[in-house]
Amino acid sequence: MRMEASKVLVIGNENFLALLKNTANYQYVLSKTYNDAFSKLRNTQFDIVVILYSQTQSGLLNFAKSLNAQVLMVCKQEIYDQVLYQCKDSGIILLSYPIKKQVLYETFQMIKSLKSKILMYEKKIHKLEQKYLELKMVDHCKLVLISNYHWSEEKAHYYIEKIAMEQQKTKFLVAKELLEEFSK
Repeated sequence: MRMEASKVLVIGNENFLALLKNTANYQYVLSKTYNDAFSKLRNTQFDIVVILYSQTQSGLLNFAKSLNAQVLMVCKQEIYDQVLYQCKDSGIILLSYPIKKQVLYETFQMIKSLKSKILMYEKKIHKLEQKYLELKMVDHCKLVLISNYHWSEEKAHYYIEKIAMEQQKTKFLVAKELLEEFSK
């Protein structure tokens, strides 16, 4: 199975794009303005957005901060500290130029690694959220059983577990079905 190359949106100029193409083998799309980039982002999912930052483009920094993607920004060495301060807590990775290809390549590799870690943690979070909602449903069902039948919490819990075992269903499904019956 052949893996598809990562899609990279580049906001900059042809020279910057040529440097990136000589550094890492990705699928690059060039935008010369962030308005053009914004329209491309609406139509296409990009793995990385690389921005050649210039102070002359007002609004570019706020645009970069608003993106829901991995952002790599490259700026002049003279303004690096200022831009770094403005980017703090934004998740933007900032490099200064002139830049060596090796540093740029290693940064791309780190971004890919971070992205896979983030995806892994997002999946774990989603799983935990689902588990929490299932436990919440079971607890709600127990409360309904307790209030309707004046059972203890233990008896309501045992009842749900017993039905789940007998019907070979999860406690969540049993709780959901019982709550649907009570709502009729």
